Amino acid sequence: MLKRSSFQLSLFLKRMLILSSLVSFIFIFNSSYLPAQSLRTVKIKIAPDEEFRNDETWPMLIRRLVKDSSNDFEKHFGIRFEINAFDAWLSDNSRETTFELLNDLRKKVPQGDGDIVLGFSSQHRIKHDASGVAAYLQGYIVVRKLEQESAMKLLLKHELLHLFGAADLNERSSIMNGENVGPELDEFTKKIVLLNKHRNFNPSTFPLPKNKLNEAISIYKQRKNLNLGEADIHISLAVIYLEKKDYESTIKECHLATQIDPDLPEPYHLSGIAFRRKGDVDRALREYQKVSRLQPELPELHYNLGIAYAKKKMTDKAIREYRKAIELKPDYAEAHSNLALIYLEKNMVDEAVKECQKALDINPQMARALSTLGGAYFLRKDFTRAEAFSRKALEIDPELDGAHNNLGNIYMNKKMVDRAIGEYQKAFRINPGFAEAHYNLGRAYLFKKSIDKAISEFKAAIKLRSDHYQAHSNLAAAYLEKGLEEQAIKECQRAIEINPDYAHAYANLGQALIKKGMSKNGKAVCLKSIALNPNLPEPHNLLGILLEKEESIEEAKTYYLRAIELKPDYLEAHLNLGNMYFKKDLFPESAFHYKKVVEINPRFAPAYNNLAVVSFYQKNYDLARKYLKKAEDLGFKVHAKLKKEILKKKSP
Repeated sequence: MLKRSSFQLSLFLKRMLILSSLVSFIFIFNSSYLPAQSLRTVKIKIAPDEEFRNDETWPMLIRRLVKDSSNDFEKHFGIRFEINAFDAWLSDNSRETTFELLNDLRKKVPQGDGDIVLGFSSQHRIKHDASGVAAYLQGYIVVRKLEQESAMKLLLKHELLHLFGAADLNERSSIMNGENVGPELDEFTKKIVLLNKHRNFNPSTFPLPKNKLNEAISIYKQRKNLNLGEADIHISLAVIYLEKKDYESTIKECHLATQIDPDLPEPYHLSGIAFRRKGDVDRALREYQKVSRLQPELPELHYNLGIAYAKKKMTDKAIREYRKAIELKPDYAEAHSNLALIYLEKNMVDEAVKECQKALDINPQMARALSTLGGAYFLRKDFTRAEAFSRKALEIDPELDGAHNNLGNIYMNKKMVDRAIGEYQKAFRINPGFAEAHYNLGRAYLFKKSIDKAISEFKAAIKLRSDHYQAHSNLAAAYLEKGLEEQAIKECQRAIEINPDYAHAYANLGQALIKKGMSKNGKAVCLKSIALNPNLPEPHNLLGILLEKEESIEEAKTYYLRAIELKPDYLEAHLNLGNMYFKKDLFPESAFHYKKVVEINPRFAPAYNNLAVVSFYQKNYDLARKYLKKAEDLGFKVHAKLKKEILKKKSP
């Protein structure tokens, strides 16, 4: 958060009471209202619980109820309901409310290939509670068994209307009356259901497309302006405003809803999401705690708590909340995906891959899971798969910042630095608060020796994430390039303060201390770096330099060679080893490493100059002249006396 993360799946709670006196009511539609229209078929998975199945006539009852609703919806909205599957639901007898039964249904019965999951319950424990409940954003309904079939028909239609955007109303004769269901379909409900006719039932996608959000707001606001004290209207507006990223309006509508009914969990949940997205994570957590007191087993609550804790870098708590969300809803793809991202950040690559695969098993088109999987394969150094998954993620969602960041990393690995820069810039244009993209862009600029730009990007990353110890360490490396050893030391110390085990920071600190002439301290810090990470090449190279100065040539050579073993294209180590061999008149060995330098960087002029000198001493004057010319062509100012000597010599 998800890079949002991610999509929000907060429940759209709907409550109603069916009174036995309603059995004689008839569901009345004005059939002249609708023009001829296309037909939409909505597939329903039926899930009766064990108590409901005790009556052997239950299949016929359910078919009659669904057929009755389908006939009316088809006639007046062009919506047909079709039963496409049955699933036995073993409901939890400890549940005390209908909403708790809804959570139980969501936990135990997956949506599968259907659009709506319709649960029927005859739980006797639940008596004085709502007879039905629906989740707009998820497409789940629970209907309780009533004594009279006619009342159940009204109840089912009421809940199905909720799934198409209808709200509980204070309108006496309306079927959407929240207290006493009436026989009529009011004009407001007609409009909002028609707007939602082709709504999406994929729980990972908002029901309405973006081009219909303003129309939905207009319809709800017209109803709101009647000032009838209808909390559901405010909640409906809050849901739409949240999708539009209008967080102030979301919070305002939630506040109005809680003024009407302070015991509704949904307004606190929605306002918590809005506060979190605004950056006020502590306020969000306070709102979520209110939800927890009212609906502690709401899967989306724990999912959003996971996002909030992740933002506060409380990763253990975030993991616990994501796992709780998955426990409550095993097919919660977004929770699996976010958990994978946490594991990836903790370098738990195998766990990240497993969670991504679970998310993609549920929703193969989940772009964020594909992007995280790309990041995991990058860490596994499987760059082909990393690129494939990142590109697939961008095919689904071109605005996915993490996938662009992945591609930038892949291009950096290929030394395609300009293309990497382009991907990093796309990432933080999409998400200006993406600290990692600024950090990676800084690394790319540092590689190109665009030091001022690198410093700017590292500072941007630190501004967004003050605990970004890698950015502090790399900022130190950039300062070292500019000869600012004091600033470099401060940044290294800050990085070590945040993460005392970060070997790179010790390596940069060692370099800064050596440059300041504090060789003894520098040597100790480099040894500390190697102790923390024996596979880090930079401190080996630095120790080689120090040992060479101490005339411990063989030991220095060992460290240089180890640095090259760890990083075969380590230009500085090849150059240092070449220089050391030259000082010992070991010209073939020296030439070998200088040639490696120009293979790594064909525009590194000093290496050509050094090769010219080596060739001169080897009496290969033609080759010396060739290397000398190359050095000069690249702008290197060669020693005048050396040039004169090389030019007057003739190869034997």
